[in-house]
Amino acid sequence: MNSSKKLTFNKHIDSHKKSVLNVLLLFTFIGGFVFASINYLRGMTLLATTEIVASLVSLGLFIYLKNSHNDSHFKLAALLFVGMFCGIMLIAFSQGGISITVFTFALLIPLLAHLLLGTKTGLVITTFFLMLSGLVFLYRYINHEVFNHPAAIANIITVTLLIWGLSFSYEQANERYKEKLISLASRDFLTGLFNRSMLKEIFQIKLHESIENKTPISLLVADLDRFKEINDKHGHDIGDQVIKQFAEILNRYSGRHGSCFRLGGEEFCVIFSQISLNECLQIAEKIRLATENLDISSENGHVSVTVSIGMTECSNRHCSMTNLLKETDKKMYQAKHSGRNRIVV
Repeated sequence: MNSSKKLTFNKHIDSHKKSVLNVLLLFTFIGGFVFASINYLRGMTLLATTEIVASLVSLGLFIYLKNSHNDSHFKLAALLFVGMFCGIMLIAFSQGGISITVFTFALLIPLLAHLLLGTKTGLVITTFFLMLSGLVFLYRYINHEVFNHPAAIANIITVTLLIWGLSFSYEQANERYKEKLISLASRDFLTGLFNRSMLKEIFQIKLHESIENKTPISLLVADLDRFKEINDKHGHDIGDQVIKQFAEILNRYSGRHGSCFRLGGEEFCVIFSQISLNECLQIAEKIRLATENLDISSENGHVSVTVSIGMTECSNRHCSMTNLLKETDKKMYQAKHSGRNRIVV
C-alpha cells in the first residue's frame, strides 16, 4: 500500500468543535475568576491561585485559536484545556472543606475529552481521570453517610458509566460518519481510486516526498482507447467492468510510490515519487500489457481493451500540478495520434 493510501488526510476540524472549545475557554476565563474569588474568601489559597492561572491560560488559548486555523494547533489547545481542567478538578477534590457535590464536575470530563480529543485520546484521559477521582473520593469520603446507602453508590457509578459510554459511542459514530463522508468526497464511487478533487493535495504530498529524497516526481496519464465503442457495442455494464478492472491494474502495478486517480470517464492518472522515470516507464509498460491482455467478454464477443499512456517527469521543487498535468495530457494525446496502445514519454 502506498504512502498516500496509508495517509490520514488533514481533515479540517469541525467548526462546531472549535466553537465549543472557544465557548469553554471564555467560560473558564470568566468562571475561573469568580470561583477564585469565592475560594480565596474561604481561605483556599491554593485552589484560588490555580483557578486564576487557569483563567489566564484559557484566555491565552482563546487568542491562540483566534489567530490560527491549523488542525494541529486546535488539537494542542484542546489537549491543554482538557488536561488543565482535569488538573483543577483533582486539586479541588483533594481540598479540605469542599462539598461532596463538587465531584459532580467529574461527569464533565468524559464529555469534554471525547468531544474535543476524539475516541482514543478521550478514552485514555477519561479512564485515567476517573480512576484518580474515584481514589480521591474513597480516601476523603469513605466514612461519609452516602456509603451507608448502596443504592446511592450504585446510582453514582451507573450515571458515570452511562455518561462515559454515551460520550464514547457518540464520538465513535461521529468519527465513522466523517470517515465515510471523507471517503465519498475523495474516492471515485466505481473504482475506489482517488478522484480528481484530491489531485492537488496528494501532488503536494508527493512533491514533498520527492524533495526530501532528492528524487523526481513523475506523472502518468492513461486513457482507454475507443471506450465509447466498447460501451456502444457491449453495453455500459461491460464498460463499467472494463473501468474497474483497469483500476485494479493501476493499483497492482503502481506500487507503494504511486497514487492512482480516476480523472473522469475513461481517463486515469498516477503520481509517482521516489522512483526514476525509467522505473515509471517499466511500470507503464506493465500496465499497458496487462490492459491489452484483459479477458472480458460479452454477448457480442470478446472485448478488446487497450490504453494510451503519456508520462512526464519533473525534478524542480517548484513543480506545478497544472503544468505537469497539461504536459502529460499532451504526451497521452500523442500516443493516441500515433496509433494508440502505446506510451509516449
